[in-house]
Amino acid sequence: MATIKEYLKYYKSLTFSECKLNINDVLLFTELSYIDWHNIVPEDNNKITLKEAFNIYQKTKNVYLSTFMKGNIANLKDIYTSTRYKDIYLSNYKEYVDNEKQFGALKIHFDNKVFISYKGTNGTIIGWKEDFTLGYHFPIISQKYAINYLNEVITSEDKEIYIGGHSKGGNLAMTSSMYCNNDIFKRIKTIYNLDGPGFREKDLNDNFKKILPKLQIYIPEDSIIGMLLYSTNNKKIVKSNTSGIMTHDINTWLCFGQFLEKGKQSKLSIKIDNRIKEWNKNYTDKELEVMITSIFNVFEKNNIKSFRELKKLKWNQIVGMINEVNDIDDETKKLYSETIKDLIWLNNKK
Repeated sequence: MATIKEYLKYYKSLTFSECKLNINDVLLFTELSYIDWHNIVPEDNNKITLKEAFNIYQKTKNVYLSTFMKGNIANLKDIYTSTRYKDIYLSNYKEYVDNEKQFGALKIHFDNKVFISYKGTNGTIIGWKEDFTLGYHFPIISQKYAINYLNEVITSEDKEIYIGGHSKGGNLAMTSSMYCNNDIFKRIKTIYNLDGPGFREKDLNDNFKKILPKLQIYIPEDSIIGMLLYSTNNKKIVKSNTSGIMTHDINTWLCFGQFLEKGKQSKLSIKIDNRIKEWNKNYTDKELEVMITSIFNVFEKNNIKSFRELKKLKWNQIVGMINEVNDIDDETKKLYSETIKDLIWLNNKK
């Protein structure tokens, strides 16, 4: 079962002239925005080669890496030594993190083209909270940053533009394309959303409709994040070498040559998707805000920072935490319990 690791092995000697940009390159480019390039990649239009940037990174960065990030770094080691990616330059690195937002972006220069890569959320509870916030508010702060970023970093020299992101980064890729300057939009060739959430139904306006001819959305079979809210039914479903929530990791997606292997959305993914959409139909934005904020506040109060920590708890402990929430009724607490139970089962699925 081949992944982008094998793609790198067999395609690294081919230039972009010999083999044009394809979805596997896009997966790799979106991974680059997850790397901590602080004090390495310029924040302005000055450029640094990917090779030089990674050499500095290896000498100066010594941090704990998640499984996802270990995969990204391993891929990067193969990328920067390859013929295909040897002439890549990086610029305009941005990273903002606080209690209200988490935003990151990177401009990648390749083959006389540019790729704008938006960083997604991490695997923390706070990251999930930001995704769920999209259900009751638009635009969130990160979306505003994404629009401003695109308008600021694109220059008149950028004739061919590609935009993409993984997880929340996919939503930011769509949002920035919807509301960027028209001169920039005309030069955008393709917008990639890799298992990222959509929008509220009322936000699927003319700005959204105009990006549809350029939009490609990819989700794994057990997708949860990529099925949040609404976008288009024309999603490409891909197979993974794992299952459950771990399929959100694009390093696990299966490819065949330049293409990703087609899959089928799982029943549980559909079930959770329908339940979350039901919430959005039955409650006002204000009610959703209270509900979502309340439950995540309880997680934070109990020092639950990731789903890995959540699944270690006994079920009665989880129910007890949900019962601590005072701002939601018993029926909603039941819905929360059922959804969290399904998410934990999905995360444990092998």
